[in-house]
Amino acid sequence: MIDAPESIDGKDFGMPVSVRKLDQQDSLCEELLRERAAVLSRAGFAVEDALEKLLKIDQQIEEKIQSLRSQLNKGPGREDLHDQQTIFEEINVNIDQFNMACQKAEIQYYYLIVTREALGLRRHGTVQKIYQIPPKKKKIQAI
Repeated sequence: MIDAPESIDGKDFGMPVSVRKLDQQDSLCEELLRERAAVLSRAGFAVEDALEKLLKIDQQIEEKIQSLRSQLNKGPGREDLHDQQTIFEEINVNIDQFNMACQKAEIQYYYLIVTREALGLRRHGTVQKIYQIPPKKKKIQAI
């Protein structure tokens, strides 16, 4: 009597068909769960990246405001007025960049919420606390 091989090319012939189908189904379910987690993490990382960019731009704005304050405290002078105007313009350019980055962060946050909804996650309170998007800034006016 010849024994039949238990598996050929990774297929288990010694197992009943229903067990093999369950193993395949379990494998597919695990793969779907991994993919869901990967999609959700990518959406979260996109929001985090957008918020980091906002933070960097905000720091640049604050540094330039400090520079402007030191110029104003130094005293009046013709060169100082030109420097002050240049700093005002730079601050406003940075504010425009901040507002554009803020809009992008809002879009990324929206995508995260839509992704969570698509995956069946309905409560977003914690997400709102973690990923708080700052309000847009208004341009400053020269003196």
